[in-house]
Amino acid sequence: MKIQRGFAAALVSIGLWSAGSAGVAAQESYSLRAVGTFQGQLQSSEVERPFFEGLSKATDGLFQPQFKTADEVALKGFDALRLLKLGVFDVMEIQVGYVSGDDPFLLGLDLPGVAPDLQTERKVVDAFRDDFSRRMLERHGALTLALWPFPGQVFFCKGDMKGLADLKGKKVRSFTPEMGKLIEHLGGTPVSLAFSEVYQSLQRGVIDCGITATLSGNTSKWYEVTDHIYPLSIGWGIQAHVVSKTYFDKLSPKAQEVLIEQFRGLEAAMWDLAFKTFDDGVNCNIGAPDCKYGTKAAMTLVPVLPEDKAVLREAARTVILPDWSKDCAATHPGCAEAWNGSVGKAVGLAVAAD
Repeated sequence: MKIQRGFAAALVSIGLWSAGSAGVAAQESYSLRAVGTFQGQLQSSEVERPFFEGLSKATDGLFQPQFKTADEVALKGFDALRLLKLGVFDVMEIQVGYVSGDDPFLLGLDLPGVAPDLQTERKVVDAFRDDFSRRMLERHGALTLALWPFPGQVFFCKGDMKGLADLKGKKVRSFTPEMGKLIEHLGGTPVSLAFSEVYQSLQRGVIDCGITATLSGNTSKWYEVTDHIYPLSIGWGIQAHVVSKTYFDKLSPKAQEVLIEQFRGLEAAMWDLAFKTFDDGVNCNIGAPDCKYGTKAAMTLVPVLPEDKAVLREAARTVILPDWSKDCAATHPGCAEAWNGSVGKAVGLAVAAD
């Protein structure tokens, strides 16, 4: 699988990977403090929690995880990189958009409007993976074990909505700087909120719309506080599972290899779930018969306008990419060249050099 071959190659280049080792000694065992995504998400209940709870058995006792969701340890996600550096956790699940305020470069694999479908987003992630992993290691002291998406990030709104033009004057929940810029470009007011804060904010009228994955909004009951769903995907909510380099360096070479292999399986399962659940989330929110994973609701489905796809693509080219490149260059000279040589080639877009 390309993702882990590239990761292993990166480890070789920085001297972290050791070739050739004896089998794991019977007494070898490592505790593993891990924090995951928010509970209530299918990605948490169907993949992540079972993964960590089964990790000891899957590795013949090599790893002994202590796993909590972000909710269980009262994390909102925006300070994940800082907590990782402090050594609070060994492995963390990170919402890339949440931490991009600390490091805009990381958002290069999930910029609004760049990937119109999940197949294209997979190309984006594969293209940017090595750059992302190198940056995560050099700047944040963490090794990237997995990169995976939620289904498409779409609009849940209160009140009549027929397309992107109706966002004008509305307060819209966003969770990345570039998503906020897109909302501003469309005439709305972005409000940055962690996922756990959105339901109450919609209920109280703090915001008019929220952006999240189709099924995530359903399993978190956003259909109780909104009535229209517009399934135009503006991004993919890319997540990363990362491990502290300090922790990783304490593992034997064989244990390092086993940990990487285990997360290879988690990543594959998460991509598979993303492909399965976009349409299911829509079906559940509108109460269609084909609703497998969520709760049938009675939201109004707003058909995606072809012209809105063009608006989104143009916004990516003229607003999102130039603004992101400028922000990114402030902390990462050569940002535009790196993006153009990887993601840009994959999607047929380019940003001006720094």
